[in-house]
Amino acid sequence: MFLALCLRYLVEQLQTNTFNVKYNQKTFFVDLEKRTCTCRQFDLDEIPCSHAIAGIDKLYRNKYEYCSKWYDIMMYKNTYNGSLNPVGDKEDWNILEDIKQEILLPPIYKPAAGRRKKQRYKSAIETFKMSTKCGRCRRTSHNRKMCKFSPALHPYSKKHNTNEASTSCKAQSSPAAF
Repeated sequence: MFLALCLRYLVEQLQTNTFNVKYNQKTFFVDLEKRTCTCRQFDLDEIPCSHAIAGIDKLYRNKYEYCSKWYDIMMYKNTYNGSLNPVGDKEDWNILEDIKQEILLPPIYKPAAGRRKKQRYKSAIETFKMSTKCGRCRRTSHNRKMCKFSPALHPYSKKHNTNEASTSCKAQSSPAAF
């Protein structure tokens, strides 16, 4: 999905590693050296956002070089490299008497008023919706089935009828005058 978005961006290189990326009258400033973007996704996730990928593609560089080291396979393996000691039996635990006497209850839960949300909150990346494109006329905002600009119109199609055609049908169906 990111790569499809990147093809639609207008990328303007400002300096060696800085870009202005424009899309839908919005401008994003990308700095590859500092690994930042004004959409803040590159800053927070430490994975290049679609704007940064467009800038990286402009320089013909590898996108994976701009990912954080924490996403590397070796870092992942090193996370679980150390040994994990088992906790042991509950009777062998050394717990202080003060802590044993404390009664810990779950937090008081009060359900929120109103109807529950059925869908999860979508992130900024997921809210992007691709517009439909017609297979016949190549225009946006409609599909092939609802196309009014197709070269071959079917004479009995309801979607292609104009007001002239409907008035001529009414004139023919009216009863003859005496």
